[in-house]
Amino acid sequence: MLRMKLATVVALAAVLSCPAQVLAGNSCKKISGHISGQIIGPTPACGGALTEIGSFTGNPEGTFVACVTSMKDHGGGVLVFKLVHTYTTTSGDTFTTSDNIVAHPINPPLYRVENHATITGGTGVYEDAVGFSYDQGTVDLGTGVLSVDYQGRICTP
Repeated sequence: MLRMKLATVVALAAVLSCPAQVLAGNSCKKISGHISGQIIGPTPACGGALTEIGSFTGNPEGTFVACVTSMKDHGGGVLVFKLVHTYTTTSGDTFTTSDNIVAHPINPPLYRVENHATITGGTGVYEDAVGFSYDQGTVDLGTGVLSVDYQGRICTP
């Protein structure tokens, strides 16, 4: 009984947190794959902010640039990052995300990464896209290497 109530609450929360255009029957599809990234330091591409570049495989696939917008130490070795990503698919279309990353220490500088990203728009087939992605994997802050798997949903009008 408790599980059913919890499942109902989670489902209701998911529906209420979706933009109206998603609920109106737009074209939605599952996305999933792997992200490989490299933190390269501050760059002009991110207005002088810490930058990560890399590739993503799966559905869809392509390359990305991520800009760190904030970093905080939450004690106990836990780090919290906010990022914005621009993903460019192999066909040249883009979609953007706003990310909330929590990094838990495994054996610093190695961290377990959990990310909830909100899809905030795009170009081409992803114009006005909405959705989400959940990522899990690792980042080595000594080498700057990131490796995560992603899954989620992207919806277009």
